[in-house]
Order: sequence, then C-alpha cells, then structure tokens
Amino acid sequence: MPTSPWQRPHPSCFGTKRSCQIVRQNARVSLDAIDAVNWSTIPNPTWHQCDDPERVAHALRLLTVSTTANETGDAASLLAGGGFVCSHAAMVFPAAYAATPVLLDLVEHGQRPRIKEAAIGLLADALGYFPTAGHNRVYTPYGTDVPLCCAIARLIRGRRSTLLVHGKSGKQLLAEAELHWRMTIEETEHQPDGTLTALAALEGAPFATPGEAELHNPHSERPAATTVWIDALTTDGSGAACFHLGQPPSEVLPGSVLYPAECGRREH
Repeated sequence: MPTSPWQRPHPSCFGTKRSCQIVRQNARVSLDAIDAVNWSTIPNPTWHQCDDPERVAHALRLLTVSTTANETGDAASLLAGGGFVCSHAAMVFPAAYAATPVLLDLVEHGQRPRIKEAAIGLLADALGYFPTAGHNRVYTPYGTDVPLCCAIARLIRGRRSTLLVHGKSGKQLLAEAELHWRMTIEETEHQPDGTLTALAALEGAPFATPGEAELHNPHSERPAATTVWIDALTTDGSGAACFHLGQPPSEVLPGSVLYPAECGRREH
C-alpha cells in the first residue's frame, strides 16, 4: 500500500486519466524546482535549526504534495514558523527569495485550492514582513545587493496574469508588489543648472515625488548603493518614465537601476 503523500492517489486523480497525469506532472515540476536550489548556500541569520533553509525546502515539498487540509495546514505552518518567515515576529528570511518562484508555481498549478490560497498568504507575508538586520539584501541574476522585498516583488510581478485570475487575494498581492518599483535608466541629459533629466523604464506603480531612491550602478567600483532625491516623475501606461534629479551623483548612467530608498532600510 502507498505510504507517502506522493505515493497516495490524489483526490483529483479520481477523474480522468488525463487530469491525474496533469496533477502529477505539475507537482513534479514544483518538486524539481525545489531540488534545483542549493539551499545550503543560503544564510540562516539566526543560526537556529528552525530557521535552516533546508527546513524551508522540506516544508515546500510537503506543501506541494499535500492531499488533505491538515497536511496543507501543517506545511504552511512550518513555512510560517521560521526559515521562510516568522509570523509572530513579522520577520522574513533570505530563503524567501528562493522559495518565491516555487510558491508562485503552486498558485498557478497547485493540486488543490487550499494549496493555492496557502501559497498566496505566505507570499503576502514574505513581501510585508521585515528582514533581520544585515540580511535585507539578496543576489539576483540582474544585480547584487537588491533589497529583499524588491527582489520578491519583481518575481511576483512576473506572474501578473496568474495572480489577476486568482481573485481578490491574488490582486491584492500584485498591488502590494507594484509598490516595490524598479526603474532602469535608459538615457540621461545633464542640464546647464547642474540638474539631470533621465528617461527610464519603470516596473511597478508610479510613485509620489519628491522622494528618495537608492541608485545601483552596475559599472561602479563602489558596492554600496547611492541615495538620490527624485524631484519629479512622469510616466505613461507603457512603463516609459522621465524623471528629474536636482543633485545628481556622477554615477547616474544608462543601465543604472533605482529602487525605493525605504526598501533598502527595511530590517528588524
């Protein structure tokens, strides 16, 4: 007799053979995505065993193959209890960035509605909670030292179509992710008065100005981001943006990226 959740026939498999194959294929994709992450290289800020990133991987596997309400709830509780987030402390951990694509896959392809809802709730917590001090930035394929919340938000925005069809909770999560904007500079023009006007591509929602942003220059020898003050911003529906800096630093160049300054300061 089957003994594990993965071996037991899933309730949705009692329909057509084709639906059973799709369920198992989607679960296999999520499990492969979990296995593809080198969880041992992700830092554990607290050094507590309950916050070990490997524990996050284990909980994600349990959530993926859960077949009952109790199994889904237990797996979600493991993720909410440490390593991914700590709900009672409103804290998010570095492993949340690696776990986000898996949870987004479960939102789209989860075997049961309760798995999808659990994944949405966990993603909302990861985006809303604050990181531990000294662990509020992550390495991404598009840049280093990216604020953790902004890196998670960009992954969420990348699944916009999935979230829009997932009802109120999906739309709310997407709306929150839009606030963690990212702006890539495409052209710059220095003005005679020492100010700078730039054209850029904006990901996320337009923001109020004046306001602070942190500037990441991929060509700079300085690893730390530079704080700049955006005096004005105009955008259109396509994401094209034009902004004005009153006191621009010398490293404002095409290819540089801006994030909300407040995101870089988020930490416990």
